[in-house]
Amino acid sequence: MELIKADVTVVGGGIAGICAAVAAARQGLQVALINDRPVLGGNASSEVRVHINGSAYLGNSPSYYAREGGLVEELKLKIFHYNPLYNKKLMLSLSDMVLLDMVYAESNISLFLNTCVHDTGMENGRIKWVEGLQLASERKFRFESRTYIDCSGDGVVGYQAGADFRRGREAKHEYKEDLAPEAADLYTMGDTILFQARDVEYPVPFTRPGFAYDITKLAFFDSIRKGLNHRALPRKINGLGGLWWLEYGGHLDTIKNNEDIALELRKLVYGIWDYIKNSGEFDEVDNLILDYVCPIPGKRESRRFIGDHMLSQNDLTAKPHFEDAVSVGGWYMDLHANKGVYDEGPATAWNFVPGLYNIPFRSLYSRNIPNLMFAGRNISATHVAFGSTRVMATCGCMGQAVGTAASLCRKYETDPAAIARDHMGELQALLLRDGQTIVGLQEELDPYFVDGLTIRASSQRSYDNLHPAEEMSLETGLCLVLPIQTSAAESVQIKIKNRSGHAETLHVKLFGGERKENYIPVSELKDYRLAVAAGHDGWITLDLGCKKPADDKIYIVLEGTASLAVYGNEEKMTGAVSFYYRPEEPSRLKKLNKSICFKDLLPAQDMYTPGSVVNGFSRPYGQPNSWISERTEGPEWLEFNFASPKNIDEIHLVFNSQLNLEHFDDPIESLIQDYDMTVTLEDGSERTLIIRGNYLTLNKHKVEVKEVARVRFDFYATYGSPYFEVFAVKCFAPKNDK
Repeated sequence: MELIKADVTVVGGGIAGICAAVAAARQGLQVALINDRPVLGGNASSEVRVHINGSAYLGNSPSYYAREGGLVEELKLKIFHYNPLYNKKLMLSLSDMVLLDMVYAESNISLFLNTCVHDTGMENGRIKWVEGLQLASERKFRFESRTYIDCSGDGVVGYQAGADFRRGREAKHEYKEDLAPEAADLYTMGDTILFQARDVEYPVPFTRPGFAYDITKLAFFDSIRKGLNHRALPRKINGLGGLWWLEYGGHLDTIKNNEDIALELRKLVYGIWDYIKNSGEFDEVDNLILDYVCPIPGKRESRRFIGDHMLSQNDLTAKPHFEDAVSVGGWYMDLHANKGVYDEGPATAWNFVPGLYNIPFRSLYSRNIPNLMFAGRNISATHVAFGSTRVMATCGCMGQAVGTAASLCRKYETDPAAIARDHMGELQALLLRDGQTIVGLQEELDPYFVDGLTIRASSQRSYDNLHPAEEMSLETGLCLVLPIQTSAAESVQIKIKNRSGHAETLHVKLFGGERKENYIPVSELKDYRLAVAAGHDGWITLDLGCKKPADDKIYIVLEGTASLAVYGNEEKMTGAVSFYYRPEEPSRLKKLNKSICFKDLLPAQDMYTPGSVVNGFSRPYGQPNSWISERTEGPEWLEFNFASPKNIDEIHLVFNSQLNLEHFDDPIESLIQDYDMTVTLEDGSERTLIIRGNYLTLNKHKVEVKEVARVRFDFYATYGSPYFEVFAVKCFAPKNDK
């Protein structure tokens, strides 16, 4: 048996485990990363093929700018960079390659693939070691570390160590969850095997294997044929990447009965394909093949371990303040039917989550095994809350949190619970520095750099949208959301057209919101009507006359007849967003993907200033929190001047990567692609760093220079946006110079 010693051992190489390992390694820890499969990625790998979804909720989050930052953002952007067909589920081996590359790039990580952890040794109630077997090489390993992170999904280390856990659904009374059942039970969500259909441009027959079902004889057939209960077969089959609702096993033990569940799912998959190919009910399927069937099921749920805080439904909806917040979630509470495809009810229930919520560190470590942390679907959460936290981007953010926390465990020679008690500020500062999203947490600026700092820019975008390109009917209500800086707003102009031969009435409603991370109109501020003359085609003034709401935004709802239209265009204006108005929806708004034109907002708002890049926020939060240049076809610049020379170790830049998107099929237009960074020293000498082809949100530059008088950024190209946009610029001094 080979002995492997490391500062931290991470078990599980899914998205959570990768982020945990990389975060720990970048903090200087020696990391052993153990994965029981030949590829990394877990459910996101080419073996299982699930998309990396998260808090942006497929781009429909009420927080709008909701995609996670940090390592998950880096990982997703790298996957798309190397595999632009990722969203079509093509070339997924390249996506596997990206994950391997991220791990291999960290010299502090020792990776053990195809290694199954089969035993855990304890001493004085702590994990002393874990043992793994690498079958193909016939090697046995014993891993010894101060700290262990279980990202295995099923919680294999936690289970072997005797960590407290739950399985199934909690009773309603336990955590006062109205989505929970009256009595606790052992039901979980089931598993799914995905598959891939492909057109090969010539006929290929399919013969159903003997073990597969004749789907037409199963009880649920009529339901899926009619598309009932969220179980519908698409009419376009080419490119189909599986059926998420083809699920089974939630009424069984998804660990003990793993192989029985997998066999049942294979029977269903091949039976479904037989129906698609041979029933005669689908068009253009003769040339389709079943190109890939995942060899293992994608597992949703099994054990959930108990920490010092059990995240519950109310934590997601009421969003209480957590002093130990370390990551975010935002996916709806997506609670699948217990019996999967055999369940007579809906395949799932998407229960509303009002935008981003914070996840506390106390939910990421064991309450009874002091040196054990968790990240992924096995964290301390109820079944209901787990319906939201289980998606992989959210799991990856947890991984970054615990991997970073492991560095403090080593630094202070202590355990996670003591970090939660004594060192949360330091942990949060490290996470924010590395791009982690934590709702409402403002990064503290180093006075060493701030005192006497002046920031200039070549230009600044005006806070208006002046160029009407199309008419948008007000028969369906629209909403223009305007962040404001001043204590009140007086008026704004919009461009309206009355296409009828008589006067029409424009109905105006003004709302305010409650939470700065959200775009949810909550309280009505004003309601009035304006007469629009026959044939009118021009700008009109809307009376606002209201104080700044709690969320720093005014929601201007416009309603009228089919004859009334407001002008808009396809400009993307950070912070100022337009929506469909849907009062019947929980969030009341639906994405429009167009912008309502406006001008002359009074009092004037000095939005998009150069100074915004040092306000401590790296994304919109109430305010846009960004510097944006004027519309340009040429270069623009941003410049930092220090009152006295500074020693700089690192400089970080955070660019706008359209955080309202969950997935993207093209390069992100607003990302800055090409730029130079020039550091001018007190003696007048200069050092220039040239960056070309950037595709990341967070750009880190190790500069290690002394006596700096000025830092200038010259921006040359985006991926299509006519504006240059920077959320944050962060300077870090050598530790002994602060």
